[in-house]
Amino acid sequence: MAESRLKSNIRRQAIHNITLVVGGFIVLIVLLVVFGSTLLTNFSLLVEKSNGNNDTNSANAQSDVFVAPPTLNTVAIATNKPQVDVSGFAQKNQTVTLYVNNQIVDKTDVGDNNQFHFPSVQLQSGQNSIKVKAASGNKQSDFSNTDTISYLKNPPNLTISSPQDGQGFDKNTSSSVSINGTTDPGAKITVNGSWAIVDDTGKFSYLYTLKDGDNDIKVISTDNAGNQTTKEFHIHTQ
Repeated sequence: MAESRLKSNIRRQAIHNITLVVGGFIVLIVLLVVFGSTLLTNFSLLVEKSNGNNDTNSANAQSDVFVAPPTLNTVAIATNKPQVDVSGFAQKNQTVTLYVNNQIVDKTDVGDNNQFHFPSVQLQSGQNSIKVKAASGNKQSDFSNTDTISYLKNPPNLTISSPQDGQGFDKNTSSSVSINGTTDPGAKITVNGSWAIVDDTGKFSYLYTLKDGDNDIKVISTDNAGNQTTKEFHIHTQ
């Protein structure tokens, strides 16, 4: 009798539990039907917003990347040609902008070897300043080192102030004569292949040892670009 009651109680408890589970499923199904679309929409918006924040953070992180200035290879201090090749080093996949006399003249991409090259860059007569900047995305570097090159297309001026062509000297009273003149500042002077003294303003002098009879004198002025001006004259001893 007691065993029969126990079995009856267990059966009733099982039926109660099953009823609760079935009821819970029914309630869950109703909630999904009524509110499911709203929940899915809100969840989708939450995911999209999260992705948007990640993209923004990624973009901000990229915008904060430091772009190092490029390095220019050294060019000659002067040239007698109207164009010059410009090259240097920067990080690969960057874009390099070329400035000549503070004006943008060209752009190029950096190769996989971290080098860039601007061929045949046009120069203005006189002094030219050359520098570059690198860019990656929306970030730009500071200027590189500056190269300065002078385009000298005309030969230097050269004037012989003394002695005069054809002038004669008494070797008994003087064994040498001072050759004097002017040229462009920075130019170098040779007299018959020997260096003369040139000051900052271009004035030069050379003490020449006289020879018996005729003396042929050749004076050459050479500027930093390699342009030359030559003058020849003759003096003699008597």
